Amino acid sequence: MLLIEGGKAVSIRFLSIVLTLILFLQGCTTQTYEPIERDVPILGVVNLKEHSLSFINHITKQPLAKWSMDEPFTKVQLLPDHDTLLLYGQEMEHISVYKLSSGKKIADWPVTKGIAHIALSHDNNHLLLVNEKNATISIMTLKGKIVDEIHVPPSPFSIVEDVNHKRWIVIHFKGGIISVIDQKTKKVIQTINTFESAVSGLVVTKTNELWVGGHGGGETMQQDVCIYSLNNGQLLEKVRTETMPIQLLQMNDFIYVLSHGTNMLYKIEPVSKKRVRSIEIGANPFAMIKTDQEIVVASYDSSEIIYVDPTALTMKQKIKVGKGPFYLFFRPAEGKR
Repeated sequence: MLLIEGGKAVSIRFLSIVLTLILFLQGCTTQTYEPIERDVPILGVVNLKEHSLSFINHITKQPLAKWSMDEPFTKVQLLPDHDTLLLYGQEMEHISVYKLSSGKKIADWPVTKGIAHIALSHDNNHLLLVNEKNATISIMTLKGKIVDEIHVPPSPFSIVEDVNHKRWIVIHFKGGIISVIDQKTKKVIQTINTFESAVSGLVVTKTNELWVGGHGGGETMQQDVCIYSLNNGQLLEKVRTETMPIQLLQMNDFIYVLSHGTNMLYKIEPVSKKRVRSIEIGANPFAMIKTDQEIVVASYDSSEIIYVDPTALTMKQKIKVGKGPFYLFFRPAEGKR
């Protein structure tokens, strides 16, 4: 078949060959990064100021690789295969999917702008996508297909799972509320009043509580972690953790709270709510994560990560990474999941 273009006959077959060649050449320009071997335990770092990923050998504490990217991602989510890494950010209209073992991008999953947080469901079967701009929680398969969408109040920012009560708990950045979603009906069944600009939550099964941290709003910076009953949403207690307690984690029967306004890390006993230890750490720390035996803190202004002994709450080692470490993930070695 021929097309008449500018008075000249052009073969459709010829056009098809040209198009195929263009697509092939575009595919060849896709960046391939240094592979990360499966049998190496790694600490991954999102460097916000330079849009890069740093990989640290968790055993030797030596840098393995750095992937410099051209996408405005802010966070990542590792899938249960411990090899597939999702890159996402509020200004991205897709999730970038990479294989660590090959260093190659394998897919772009389309999403609507506004993804502030992605969490893996407790059963490892689905992803929970928190869209702050659209005020939705999307349920996505591990292949990138959205199978359900839940509408919630404005400005959802992060999500945690209450396994015992089969609920998802959404922390809202604006409006001073927490939403509770029933996993069976996919409906918001309760809203709980909290402080403005909350950013993170931690379900403490032992005490049947939800611990919430954040920035605080306006001129009032948050000075406490607020603790709520998982039974009725009642505010039970506040634990003083100074300015902006933004990150919480549980390890070895203790709660750890990172306050980035005062560069402090606190160790708290969850039943008595007593502060057991505290340490000044980093410069504007933004994130922390637990590994197999340690806690790692991302120090944003000093562009380093800090390994911490969780028992003594002492700094063990500092490692330089890219500019502005903002988010962390840990992957154990193959066979040690």
